[in-house]
Amino acid sequence: MMKYSARLTAAIVTVLILIPTLTVHAADTEVVQGQPALEGYSPVSYYEQGHPEKGSRDYQSTYQGAVYWFTSAAEKNTFDANPSAFAPSFPRSCPYNLAQGRQAGIDPTNFKIVDGQLLLFHKSAAQNGRKQWEESIVDSGITEKELLRRAASNFIDLEF
Repeated sequence: MMKYSARLTAAIVTVLILIPTLTVHAADTEVVQGQPALEGYSPVSYYEQGHPEKGSRDYQSTYQGAVYWFTSAAEKNTFDANPSAFAPSFPRSCPYNLAQGRQAGIDPTNFKIVDGQLLLFHKSAAQNGRKQWEESIVDSGITEKELLRRAASNFIDLEF
């Protein structure tokens, strides 16, 4: 009976410790209500203009729970016709960090299109995910396809 009680106590303590961690993780991965995805940049502009342009709340669409803004009705229509072609592959996580098995937020101005996929990288004073992505290709000879595969695999593991 004593062993069972000690195990039960240990399990309860573990759950109490993990609940705040799981809540913080969930908050990090959810779209903030009322806020546009990509800080309001139009996902279509990355492809059509070659750089991100701020959209307007006047032209918006929802895709996979995220609200995207566009610069014009034409961009909105383009997106609505095939949203999976324009939405970022990892909308809230840097693919370089994901490939390394960790999560980091994105800077929507730090991007690259790889095999038709919009990738948004982390950027801070301490780290530039896009630069590290490109350096890892040169330094280790790993391919972008392999980095994408690792990022996708780890994205699934880290999300659940």
